[in-house]
Amino acid sequence: ENWRQLAKFGVERVADFDYDEEFGAVAVGDEIEGTIEIKTALNRVETHTMGLRNPYMGFADFRAAFVEGTSSDWTIEPSEGSLMQREDTEFVVKFRPSSPGSSEGYLVIETEDFKKTWKLIGST
Repeated sequence: ENWRQLAKFGVERVADFDYDEEFGAVAVGDEIEGTIEIKTALNRVETHTMGLRNPYMGFADFRAAFVEGTSSDWTIEPSEGSLMQREDTEFVVKFRPSSPGSSEGYLVIETEDFKKTWKLIGST
């Protein structure tokens, strides 16, 4: 793990396990929490920040990832760590289009207890 990256966002994993093995492939959840729409110039980064907390007691290790087929123009930080019940973990979604036009995909943040999905729409 890159401890500097985790320390930068103030989140640390509680347990050490393989997210792909634990959660399986990244897939869209049953409900869409909302839509993140970003418009920016070609090769220019634009961000969207949001907070999320564990709705259950204590801490929960999470994975934040994009479903297969989402363009690599999208990134998320942090991509893993631990959600706390009493304070938001801040997520930064970045969109940096490498070609003109539009880009769509899905962001999934999940723990053992819940899965939250956002639709992504990016354009130049």
